[in-house]
Amino acid sequence: MEDKNAVLMPGQIIRPPTNKQIALELLEQHYGLKASSVTELNAYDDRNYHVICQESHRNPYIKLISKHGYVLKIINSLDSRKGHVIEAQTEMLIYLNHRNINCPSPIKTLKGSYYSLVQLNVDTRTDSYAIRLLVYQPGEMLNKVPITSELLRNVGNFTARLDNVLMGFSHPAYTSHKTLWMLASVPKLRQFTYAVKNTLERDLAHEVISVFEEEVLQVTSQLEQGIIHGDLNEQNIVVSSNGREIAAVIDFGDSHITCLIFELAITLCYMILQAGDVMMGKYVVEGYQDVRKLTNLEKEILKITVCTRLCQSLVMGAYSHHHDPQNEYLLYTQKSGWSLLKKLWSLSQNEVLRDWGLLD
Repeated sequence: MEDKNAVLMPGQIIRPPTNKQIALELLEQHYGLKASSVTELNAYDDRNYHVICQESHRNPYIKLISKHGYVLKIINSLDSRKGHVIEAQTEMLIYLNHRNINCPSPIKTLKGSYYSLVQLNVDTRTDSYAIRLLVYQPGEMLNKVPITSELLRNVGNFTARLDNVLMGFSHPAYTSHKTLWMLASVPKLRQFTYAVKNTLERDLAHEVISVFEEEVLQVTSQLEQGIIHGDLNEQNIVVSSNGREIAAVIDFGDSHITCLIFELAITLCYMILQAGDVMMGKYVVEGYQDVRKLTNLEKEILKITVCTRLCQSLVMGAYSHHHDPQNEYLLYTQKSGWSLLKKLWSLSQNEVLRDWGLLD
């Protein structure tokens, strides 16, 4: 049953309770493929499996087996209710691949559709989950390569180019699509801050949320809007073998319509976190502005918005780990995120604008 407006509620368990054996069975049953190897990949609320497949298969929609394999994606129960959004994401991937933006190509099921809805019953839990198959994108994840000024400029440049290309794409599903991970949903974050155990950090999170509400959400109507990727982090950007160029972008599960400046803020958040240095954000901004110049209002709200995304990632990471302590991936941002947030939040607006090359 489709629920177009479903948003995560505190205590709701949505991650698929699957394992490698279930993944192999779904792969053969729905795609007619047999895997010679299967590896689970990092994921937040979904389950992702990298599968290398045998040459022999029974899928009439596959002409040649990808030598790099595929990603079998089992989508969380909440997003699985939004079939219209899954279809929109599929169309977006096809659209981008036709316009020289390298991203995963979707594969049809044996029945000719781009996703299937399956019911899984594991450990007394029964729910419906959407499954998709995507061509695996080879290369190194950005978090595995040295961070250089050239790489960060290329990330910024790619971010702006991606959103420029997406200006030509539309789908009705995006007009009403809402998730907790959108920056527009930040006020709802207060329901999840209980998972942050440190009192000072919890207080800081509430302060950031309040300032974002007052100084950013009040002016969104004055900002240029468009469809964004929504999660250009260090594990969604694939880098070329030389460690300099962007080879591909993956995981469009958080794509939505919003302010374009939010895309840059999200990217900046994860790039300075990866670099461990606020000042390295300058190179991301430089690369971005080579393609799309920021308005004065966008410059004014950039620091607050970067802090808010960092806060959002930290709070939701703490919350999700509280309910899924086996998933160590959820702690990735926590390691250095709070110290970075405290440092960036304490800097004045002019200091940040100067450090990022935005002070006239």
